[in-house]
Amino acid sequence: MVRASQLAGDPITARLTAAPGNGASIGGLKVMTDNGWFAARPSGTEDAYKIYCESFLGEAHRKQIEKEAVEIVNSVLAAHQ
Repeated sequence: MVRASQLAGDPITARLTAAPGNGASIGGLKVMTDNGWFAARPSGTEDAYKIYCESFLGEAHRKQIEKEAVEIVNSVLAAHQ
């Protein structure tokens, strides 16, 4: 479970593990704010996860989203061990 309330200085507006339209599993986690988002999912070929992210404000903000996404995902994984 994602405990963070903010991502890159913005309030988190959604935490998704299923598609909003049909409820199908997205195979990972997506965290959204008004100014960006990240998605994390396990790699299909190695013991690792992949993070995808986007900022609507620019590259510095995207890097902050990526940094915090790694921290959030690591804390979620640690809680499940």
